[in-house]
Amino acid sequence: MRVLFAVSNSENSKDDIVDIILNEYQKQYKKIISYKRAFYYDAIVNEIKQTRDNRYDLIVISEDLEKNVNDSYETEDANLYKHLDEITDEAYKEDGTGIPIIFICSDRRSERDPLISQLFVLGIYNILVGKGRTIQNVCALLDKPRNKKQAKILYNITPKQLKYNNNAVNSKIISDRELISIQKFFNINKDNIDKCVKGFAKLAREYDESQLQTIINCLPLNVRIILEENSKEYIKIAKVSVKKIYDEQNKNTFESRDLSTREGMVSSDVIIPGQNEKRGIFKKLNGKK
Repeated sequence: MRVLFAVSNSENSKDDIVDIILNEYQKQYKKIISYKRAFYYDAIVNEIKQTRDNRYDLIVISEDLEKNVNDSYETEDANLYKHLDEITDEAYKEDGTGIPIIFICSDRRSERDPLISQLFVLGIYNILVGKGRTIQNVCALLDKPRNKKQAKILYNITPKQLKYNNNAVNSKIISDRELISIQKFFNINKDNIDKCVKGFAKLAREYDESQLQTIINCLPLNVRIILEENSKEYIKIAKVSVKKIYDEQNKNTFESRDLSTREGMVSSDVIIPGQNEKRGIFKKLNGKK
């Protein structure tokens, strides 16, 4: 079995939690694990992409990965969701099913935390929270990961919980990289009405309304006018008629204001190794304070 561990932001942790897990797993299940470590979210994604021909069987991630103590809980949740969303997009087996991810929550989480249902939607069913955050439970899930039905029962997931109503968080999970890629597409195709309309229709299927508002604010003015005149998806989302504003401005003045600002763009903090104090997540796992 091949496992990718992403459980610490430091390569020189005092207590090597990976070794503790591996030793306990070998002791309990008499099996040996082939493994590799990743210390950053981008490293997880890159490793998954580079091992398509020899895929991992499981991925273990802890919430202390790349954590910055200066972040608010809201920022932590938004960044965490964004990273796990990117990972689950890439973590799949040859048959298209997802690679099981064991996610170990921080000690501030409970089984009622809204994050649990959000991770469930991403296909993460092996979540350890509260008193369940033990070495033994990590090993048990390595040996036999939960399926969707088991997770749904365990965390009492209901359809109502699976609705995303937190627009403030959702709008933050669009990275600068995604927005730049979207802007590049529309800048290249700004004179092609068909491609602009089809491109926005595709975005409308992939993002929610608050995210689309962020995207619209970043589009070039001429593209927004094209979409306003030709895209039914755009008309449903757009709050303001930029064509009307543009026409009014041209009547009164030769100057035009560029409405394609970066308003709503979210910049990601760059985490420098060793520069940020971390909150340990595994202290309780091995019985040490």
